[in-house]
Amino acid sequence: MPYGPDFTPSTLGKVMGEDAVLTWLLERALAVENKADLLDAIAGGCLSHIENVRNRRDMASHVVQGLRNYGLVEVGSGDEVSLSPAGDAILGSRPEERDIAFARHILANCGGYRLVETIQRFELSGRRLSMESLNEAFGRHPTEKSISSMRAWLARAGVMSRAGPYRVLDDGLATVVGAGFSDLLGLDAGQLEFVLAARHLSIMENWPVLEAPDVRQLAEVRGNGVKIPSKDLGSFVRRLEERGLIEIAPQSQGRGGKRTALRLTATGIALTDEQIRRILAQSQAGYALSELGSIGDALALLDSGTADERGRAAERLAVHLCLMLGLSVTGWRVRLPVEVDLTAERSVGFAYQRWHVQVKNTDTDLDADRVDRELGAAAGTGATHLLFIVPRASITSAARAEAISKARLTPLHIYWLTANQLRVRDPAVMIQYLDDQLRVISREKRAEALRREGRG
Repeated sequence: MPYGPDFTPSTLGKVMGEDAVLTWLLERALAVENKADLLDAIAGGCLSHIENVRNRRDMASHVVQGLRNYGLVEVGSGDEVSLSPAGDAILGSRPEERDIAFARHILANCGGYRLVETIQRFELSGRRLSMESLNEAFGRHPTEKSISSMRAWLARAGVMSRAGPYRVLDDGLATVVGAGFSDLLGLDAGQLEFVLAARHLSIMENWPVLEAPDVRQLAEVRGNGVKIPSKDLGSFVRRLEERGLIEIAPQSQGRGGKRTALRLTATGIALTDEQIRRILAQSQAGYALSELGSIGDALALLDSGTADERGRAAERLAVHLCLMLGLSVTGWRVRLPVEVDLTAERSVGFAYQRWHVQVKNTDTDLDADRVDRELGAAAGTGATHLLFIVPRASITSAARAEAISKARLTPLHIYWLTANQLRVRDPAVMIQYLDDQLRVISREKRAEALRREGRG
């Protein structure tokens, strides 16, 4: 969730009004050449009501930081200022729709969906909602104002209440992200992950008919903590059929007997596509959902495509893997300070995970020097997990040893998927391979913890 305590429409709209301030800020960012000019414009414009010059300047710097944290403005290495693609798109929308466009950006790209989902969980459980309780749920200091800043901007689009208890307004949410979104919010966590996994699996494999156990396995990986009953899977699927999201297909013969088969209905496809496209922010990775294609298509291009097509195919594999793991893609070719192909995030229980995904699309194996450089670059960036995707080669034994050693000695979890695992084209195999690595990492970290306690 972006840090921006002073980045609120009420604080910035005292001079020109809350209705005009977002447009004014984006226009100033478009007109100036550098950060100093933008600071001057903000200090002398929307913050001119602050009498103390030093306080005005300090707050202006907070506003610029808020614009950057919300992904509206980019500041280059020489302090040159430009609108980000998101900022440019919001400014290019019709004036009466800019608040909605900004709210959609917040939900998809700034952690707003996590806030909406958390509020929904609080309401379902009957727990008290306040800034303090929400901060606690996000692992933040109780008095931090970032959540209230986000609420203020979402309230302008009618997504949340303006005052009083934190409350999501269904009509406003439907206006911003589509009428079907509230239907998916009505599902429990297991049902939601199951239908999302079904849609992703159908895209990955280009299969309209799916086997329920395969969908269940992918859903539990995506949900990371979600448990779907295996013995009562048929009844679980029938409840989703009653909601009009799936249809039961003829059973197939599999390991251990007949397996329940299913297909998503047109309604289920429409709702899950909307969810994947807008809420998981997959399109921020450079792909429309219709262009993502199957894993088989991507692997075929890796064999026969041009250099540019091979690069795009490898990146599409990375997006598939993020969606498979329930990761929300938050950045595309981010420089931190080295370039990271994809950044992604998810919450697991009370823990927040930040993933760096590096695609090594070469014919040479990933070596220890490359692993060491990437690990060094990830240090200090807040990354908790590092995933190497090597779609046309493998990883050397020295690189494996280096990754395991560094995982043992640092907070990072380090994974890799190579051509052998990817070309099986079976999500279950990829998931199992990552699970096997997780067991090794967990064992090594426990051994190191015991050694430091003098018990190893």
